[in-house]
Amino acid sequence: MAIKRRIFAFAASFFMIFGISAHAAEPRRGNRPAGMTQQELDRSLFDFYKKWRSVYLVQGCGEGRYYVGVAADGKAVGGGTANSTITVSEAHGYGMLISVLMADFDPNARVVFDGMVRYFHDHPAKSDPGLMAWNQVKGCGNASAVAGDTSASDGDLDIAYALLLAHKKWGSSGDVNYRQEALKVIAAIRKHDIDADSHFVRIGDWVDDVDDGQYASTSRSSDFMVSHFKVFADKSGDPSWYQVRDETYSIMSAIRAKYSRNTALMPDFVVNLPSKPRPAAANFLEGANDGAYSWNAARYPWRVAVDYLLDGEPRALAALKPLNSWVVRATGGDPTKLADTYLLSGKPGSESGRNSVAFVSMLAVSASIEPSNQRWLNSLWANMSQRTIAAEDYYGNTLKLLAMITISGHWEKP
Repeated sequence: MAIKRRIFAFAASFFMIFGISAHAAEPRRGNRPAGMTQQELDRSLFDFYKKWRSVYLVQGCGEGRYYVGVAADGKAVGGGTANSTITVSEAHGYGMLISVLMADFDPNARVVFDGMVRYFHDHPAKSDPGLMAWNQVKGCGNASAVAGDTSASDGDLDIAYALLLAHKKWGSSGDVNYRQEALKVIAAIRKHDIDADSHFVRIGDWVDDVDDGQYASTSRSSDFMVSHFKVFADKSGDPSWYQVRDETYSIMSAIRAKYSRNTALMPDFVVNLPSKPRPAAANFLEGANDGAYSWNAARYPWRVAVDYLLDGEPRALAALKPLNSWVVRATGGDPTKLADTYLLSGKPGSESGRNSVAFVSMLAVSASIEPSNQRWLNSLWANMSQRTIAAEDYYGNTLKLLAMITISGHWEKP
């Protein structure tokens, strides 16, 4: 593997007057933390981005290649990854999103983004070159011990969305034809990561091939990227993506109606699709909390909130409004009391920690959808803003950065 190098090539004159925003934030619905100007939000975002980039963005595994080093902070990497993991496709999708969304702040963003495209090309899933192999280890190969050459839907979905954003930002006449790449990835996702008959998002391209297909009727709530699906339909001309969006909202509604009527929480995994969706049993796939609102579902409020913030989707508002109300009641409006696992009834998990920035930041995005949540949003923003990057791991720090991008108005639609 090539020697890792951290990249700090920010233009010397950039943000010379630090209070001036890089660009106007994306017009959208929702509210921002009170008492902060757009310039102050942008300064906070840019400061944290620089720190995140200095720790997690790695140049390696070949000339002109970049990836997000999930173990670059020296902390343990979970999520079923192999020993000596250096990155996963989930992180690669996040990195591509962050690079293009921060392009107006960072003059080196396109160089990094193109390097991440090259890395993606170097690690195709065995099923289709339009999908990414989900787990790489030291030496830059795919992790054979955990079927690292198969795909994970969340990484593929974010990579496609990031490529569409790159086409909007830079056009497609350079070294990489972003639009063509995006359409290739979208088509591969539709073929391998989406159920052909019922249009729900499967958890990867591998589900038909193991354990008699018991995971083929499963979806992960962190993959409920309903805003992505609308964009894919609009940009690819394939109307079946609208069916994927509708089916996802239908699953959400069914779970809320039967299993989380008082909380509106989603479990990490939903099984028995499409006919009788229910939370997964304990230890179904990853652990004891597979049927709870836990480390996968933590991202659900952010994914759904974006569909309201950008498009005013009423189903997104209906999903998150009761969740926001419940979590304020459950914590007394104090983010430090927020558990990192809840049963769908609202009871904290028996071994749950408290005050994880991953959960705080994602719920901050959800809180931003309505002015009535202003006090709660202020508390969540203050809580996450004071965290040092050294105090958190790759997952928490990266979700915090994505939340800051969204709340400050810099999440965009291609």
